Amino acid sequence: MLQRRTPENFLMRQLNPSLWKVVILAAMGLIPLLPVLADEGKTQPAKTLFHQYCQDCHGPQRDGRGGLRSFLEQDPANLTSQATQAKTDQELFSIIKNGGGVEMHGWADTFTDEQILDLVHYLRRLSP
Repeated sequence: MLQRRTPENFLMRQLNPSLWKVVILAAMGLIPLLPVLADEGKTQPAKTLFHQYCQDCHGPQRDGRGGLRSFLEQDPANLTSQATQAKTDQELFSIIKNGGGVEMHGWADTFTDEQILDLVHYLRRLSP
């Protein structure tokens, strides 16, 4: 019998068993998950992804003032704003993966879940 693909099954296959305790504590809100899963060495690849795929809309300073802004009906999110930074890691992950707002499409077909986690971590590290 084939096992149905669910987020839980994905995590079970992808995470080292020693990280499960950390994941459970993070899910309970007792510790932040992102700094554990996305290490410092992944900042440069996430920065490269951001500049390649995201900055045209969100801008090189992540302030929503990218070059494509004038062609959009709605301004892209200012990723440094208090409102954006107040979102949980899970909310940001979901927006990047599935899309958000009026015009932002999801990136599930382009980025792996690990790359999306790295992008969220990159946005958190560079917040003002």
